[in-house]
Amino acid sequence: MADTAAPPAGQTSLSAGRAARTVGWAVVSLAGSKLVVFVTTLAMARLLVPEQFGVVAAGLTLIALVETGLDLGVGAAVVYEQETGVSDRIRTAFTLNLLVAAVLTVTAVTSAPLVAALFGVPDDVLLLQVLFGYLLLRGAGQVPDAVLRRDLRFKRRAVVEISRAGVRAVVSIGLAVGGAGAWSLVGGLLAGELVGTVATWWAIRFVPRLRIDRSVAATLLRFGGAVLAIRLLTAVGENADYVVVGNRLGPEDLGLYLLAVRVPELFLANIYWIVSSVAFSLFSRVRAVHAEEFGSVVLRALRLITVPAFAAAAGLVVVAEDLTGVLLGDTWAGAAGPMALIAVAMGVSAIAYASGDVFPAIGRPGVLARVLVPVVLLRVLALLAAAPHGLVAIAGAQLVVSVVNAVVRLVLVHRLVRLSGRALLGALVPAAVTATGALLGAVPVTSLMAPGPGRLAATVVAGAGTAVLLLRLLAPAALDDIVGVVRSATSRQAVR
Repeated sequence: MADTAAPPAGQTSLSAGRAARTVGWAVVSLAGSKLVVFVTTLAMARLLVPEQFGVVAAGLTLIALVETGLDLGVGAAVVYEQETGVSDRIRTAFTLNLLVAAVLTVTAVTSAPLVAALFGVPDDVLLLQVLFGYLLLRGAGQVPDAVLRRDLRFKRRAVVEISRAGVRAVVSIGLAVGGAGAWSLVGGLLAGELVGTVATWWAIRFVPRLRIDRSVAATLLRFGGAVLAIRLLTAVGENADYVVVGNRLGPEDLGLYLLAVRVPELFLANIYWIVSSVAFSLFSRVRAVHAEEFGSVVLRALRLITVPAFAAAAGLVVVAEDLTGVLLGDTWAGAAGPMALIAVAMGVSAIAYASGDVFPAIGRPGVLARVLVPVVLLRVLALLAAAPHGLVAIAGAQLVVSVVNAVVRLVLVHRLVRLSGRALLGALVPAAVTATGALLGAVPVTSLMAPGPGRLAATVVAGAGTAVLLLRLLAPAALDDIVGVVRSATSRQAVR
């Protein structure tokens, strides 16, 4: 395993209590902010039509691609180096980030007509240009956010994220009620990001000062370049479906597809975002102070993320139709089929999320970057082949590629961290148990009851209860570990 140097001067070890506090506040941050955004999305779905969602989704697709390059990977370098304080290195990183954000914002604004033509929304160029102002606001807060993550200060980060989401909700819904249409989504996003950036500066007492130290910049970019390559490849892979749907099927189908993804995101991607927000920081700290425990930490992370993810994915397959009808309404009925397959694809992706932060944490981000090239190419080709057959085929293509990506990640971890194949597969057994339990509990309920809110509630209770019961019977150690982590993360000591 690479990079097992002693911890930096002044660096304290990572205690179990510190890890629990980190996870606890990450849960508060991500769960709170994403829940607010999800509820806002449901409210907006009642106020807007699919085509209006599709127009903004077109702009958000480009933003997601461009946003990966906003900090050139230097934020990851800040976390990896485990330095302390707001030093000249941090100010150099901030200056680099701000310059790149400015250039990318100008580029995106000038390319708005091309984006509008690509997605078939030529009348909405101005809306896209205003939307792209998000990139500059986002870029100004990324390095300060990296400092929060580096220092495991997730309590302050939770305040920032929830504030950002709350402002976005209030502004978006207010504008939509006032008849602003798609502009309400844009206004909410920009207002929330402005508040989030200022709050991030406040959280680390950051006073913006521009500074460029060439030697420092070279060091940051050397590590950040490989991380940036991973982010760009991942962004292309994760947003290729939106581009294909928007270009081949049009804004209405893109709006349906966006909501088909948003619902599984609440139950699955949010779990991954929580893990991803802390995993790199925790892996880097373990590498620095307890290198001999790194392999066991990776296995535990794999088990902890896949157990709830596999169960949630299995349950979402069963309740997709009821979720669509109850949460979104009849207008969005076409999202149910794709939603079920996307849920399974996201469930499988838990394996990739559990392993992705391992590579930069051990100083080997370039390995993952090289492997991602064929995986992303496969995803794009699969989506293009599926597009003529509709949204369900698009979602099916996503599932196939997710399985391939998961296998590739497990092989990489096996080789680089020197974990046996038996150990890796053994870490996935509890997840298979919970998925089986969820299906055994949920399927009979949906067969016996009529569609509606009552069946949805009963199915969720039956699926979750059976999953926990089967886990207790067949993999009790995994259940005890999950319960222990939850208790530690939510205890008074963990979150104060």
